[in-house]
Amino acid sequence: MRANPSTIAADLRCLSLLFSYPDAGWALQPAPAASGVRAAALLARMRAVDSIVLQSEYVRLYINAMPTLPCPPYGSVHLEGSVMGRTTVEVAACYRKYGLVCEEAADHIAVECEFLALLHRCADRDAETAADCRLLADHLQSWADTFFDLVDRHDTLGIYREAAAFGRSVVAAAGGGADRFETADPSLQ
Repeated sequence: MRANPSTIAADLRCLSLLFSYPDAGWALQPAPAASGVRAAALLARMRAVDSIVLQSEYVRLYINAMPTLPCPPYGSVHLEGSVMGRTTVEVAACYRKYGLVCEEAADHIAVECEFLALLHRCADRDAETAADCRLLADHLQSWADTFFDLVDRHDTLGIYREAAAFGRSVVAAAGGGADRFETADPSLQ
């Protein structure tokens, strides 16, 4: 049985929070109401980690480590070998169709999950939104497992490994949820 779109959207939003920089504003954002118990508990455990320790691990894993970044959170790195590649530009173009421009790279795991959550909430409205939901779900699925494998290998706290395990299930559900929009209404096919 597939999860409903509002649950998938809430879990994607939670996944976005789990892979966003853990600053003071991050700590104040509530867990999405429709998220399951697993998502809320994971976010609570992450927030219970000392903020300096959590920020240091985030920076080491995703922003700046020498000699190389252990876990680049950008799809283009995993798909094309560099930041801001063709796929980043394509994802950013999809965001702009909906009036969204982000400060972070468009293919950052947190940004993609946030936008995919938005699409899941409204994908049953029209064929174009459903197609964009499928496109972004496919893009995320094409690289997220590689990213989560790196997180599993390099996280020293354990909390990001838990987030990666949760992420695998959420990304799979998001792909299945996007399929639902293609078949729910024959006019959308």
